[in-house]
Amino acid sequence: MIGRRGKALIIVYVAFLAVLLLMCSTDLIIREPEREVYQVAVIIEDMRSDNYSNFRKGMDQAAMEFNVDVHFITLYEKLDAAQQMELMEREEQDGADALVVVPADEGQVAGKQMTIPVILLRSGLTQGAVTGNIIIDYEKMGGQLAKEMLKDIPEDASIFLLVDREKQSRADILFLKGAGTVFTGKGRSIEMIAKNGDDGGKVPLESLSKRTEKKAVVLAQNQEILTEAAGVLANSPEAAESVLGLYGRGNTMPILNDLERDYITGICVTDDFSIGYLSVREAVRVLEGAGSPPVVMDSYYIEKEDLQEPGFEKLLYPIE
Repeated sequence: MIGRRGKALIIVYVAFLAVLLLMCSTDLIIREPEREVYQVAVIIEDMRSDNYSNFRKGMDQAAMEFNVDVHFITLYEKLDAAQQMELMEREEQDGADALVVVPADEGQVAGKQMTIPVILLRSGLTQGAVTGNIIIDYEKMGGQLAKEMLKDIPEDASIFLLVDREKQSRADILFLKGAGTVFTGKGRSIEMIAKNGDDGGKVPLESLSKRTEKKAVVLAQNQEILTEAAGVLANSPEAAESVLGLYGRGNTMPILNDLERDYITGICVTDDFSIGYLSVREAVRVLEGAGSPPVVMDSYYIEKEDLQEPGFEKLLYPIE
């Protein structure tokens, strides 16, 4: 039999275990280190789901991994640089720890003096007041696409650059410059056709048959014009008859669908999921005292048959 002293020791031991368990469960002994939640504001041109879906997925993934609260601010008017400057100042005053910016005017953003880190997306800038860059070399992309086009189009085909001179971003200009350099370097003449002016703001593909007796190959300035041009080809037998191939850049769902349906011949794309992920990661690295050298993203040329390739499927349709 257990004596009184033994019983007392058991009671004391059980009580000690109970107190120890209580203290551990309330973090009095083992306290989990609290991770700081960083506030990162993202200022972009617009937030239409077909433009920023994969980009947003990448940001959300990084936000979970790095304990970041990300909130998005969009411009009322696309390429409104003055409004973007105001929004940057407002977010700084409202307590954002860092900014991620798709610049409407890269020169103004580069010269903007801020007290918090600024990570630029899709910019070729490497100097100025910004802290970090996620770079897409649009000029190189344009050249890459032109080289792929020249592999397929006939020697006697007419090459047209489809542009909107009233709404050209720096990316648009560099993209067309890169393509034009390759075409002229190979002795191919190019002609620009504008979607504004006499055509009432529409993509004037129906008029190509009047401009040339040859088959026309069209390179669109950006994804908005590419989507519109594909729509014209889908609905206008006259335009479809005169256009041998339509090319451009972008990986929105309408563009991918038009590529699948053969209204678009080939596109250059970037890994938007990784761009979103890296922008948040680089912001956190700067906030924690690490350097943030420019990150240069690759671009990829794809055609219809590439859509089923596992590598491109993961790039174009990342899992939530």
